[in-house]
Amino acid sequence: MKNAKIMMIIGIFVLVSIGAVYLLNNERDQEGFTDDSPASDEENSEEMTDDSLADQEIVFDGMTDERLSAYHDNIRRGGPPVDGIPPIENPEYQSLEAADPSMVNEDVVFIVEAEEGVFLYPQRILVWHEIVNETFGGEKMSITYCPLTGSAIGYKGKLQGIETNFGTSGKLINSNLVMYDRETDSYIPQILGIAVEGELKGQRLEEFPVLWSTWGRVKEHYDSANVLTERTGFLRDYNRDPYGSYVEGGGYYFNNALVFPVMYENDRFEKKEVMIAGRVKEQPFAIPKAVLAEKNSISFTVGEDSLIANHDEDLHTVRIFIDDGEETFVNSYDVMWFAWYAFFPETMVYE
Repeated sequence: MKNAKIMMIIGIFVLVSIGAVYLLNNERDQEGFTDDSPASDEENSEEMTDDSLADQEIVFDGMTDERLSAYHDNIRRGGPPVDGIPPIENPEYQSLEAADPSMVNEDVVFIVEAEEGVFLYPQRILVWHEIVNETFGGEKMSITYCPLTGSAIGYKGKLQGIETNFGTSGKLINSNLVMYDRETDSYIPQILGIAVEGELKGQRLEEFPVLWSTWGRVKEHYDSANVLTERTGFLRDYNRDPYGSYVEGGGYYFNNALVFPVMYENDRFEKKEVMIAGRVKEQPFAIPKAVLAEKNSISFTVGEDSLIANHDEDLHTVRIFIDDGEETFVNSYDVMWFAWYAFFPETMVYE
């Protein structure tokens, strides 16, 4: 009982911290708070056709030390302390059938298709933890999710010969989760996937696919799957999302408000329009998910590479390949437009 009270107090502290930061930043916005964003879309963009990708005017010469330092300088406190949003370290799973009574068809779930089987991570659980540290195929891997940027990304835990997993630093950049690795304490923004501080500075993590779908779709698509349970070791109200609701279509996820300032802004799309984004040879690209859903399949070029993006109607997910005869897989993921652009203002955009 004593432990339960302690965990409840911690949960309340996290909610109060998030709310306080939200109100503070909204107040700053109302007082005319501005950042160092580049000029408007009309000034910085080339005209794009429906079937092409075009470069932005903003050009960076790779991921230089100066650029990494700029990211680092824009890190700010998010409210909770280190691991105040606690990663799940020993995930437990149940079957589709066992999980179904506690889920509704519209619940967002994240999918990992591993050698050991299909693993599903309900968003309503991850919103309270943001990281699940797992082992697949004998390799440390982390399923990461940032609710403020709508990005779910898988990262392998092996880097520069170091075997590690990740925690939440309690800090943010461009409203995005800043992770830290448990071996060197290096800071790694989730969307960037590159350490901006510490022993691993400049090193990029290796991604693995995490697909974004809904409960109704996955239970129809997969014959069996391992579903993360609420037995996380923490006392949280997993039926309540502190930011809003994907089921009811309300709150932070569906308005234009940002909780924290960002490094760059662009109004070509609504701030939180869902993009399918990724990188090919360090060149970032973004495609509106709605466009892919409408066209079902598109071909586009990034640098010297021809790519094909296929929309999976069953899961409402996207898989991208290089059209090289071998269908080399290119990892991509759902992310809000404002967040992708804030990290990669040089991104290529399909319209």
